[in-house]
Amino acid sequence: MDILLFFDFAGTFVFAISGAITAADKKLDLMGAAVIGFVTAVGGGTVRDLLPGIHPVSWMRDSRFTILFIVV
Repeated sequence: MDILLFFDFAGTFVFAISGAITAADKKLDLMGAAVIGFVTAVGGGTVRDLLPGIHPVSWMRDSRFTILFIVV
């Protein structure tokens, strides 16, 4: 596995966990936690890809990001 892809997956994982923890602190239900976790996990990468004009964004090109989010 490419080192940059590894860090991309690691960042997605950490931000998904961060979003879920924040949702738990706010006492959101499971659906709210899933939405906040997803937005937090893919939000930064989406902005990173859209600013230089990369379309589609990385989490839409590679299904492993979606699988990673579902597992978390």
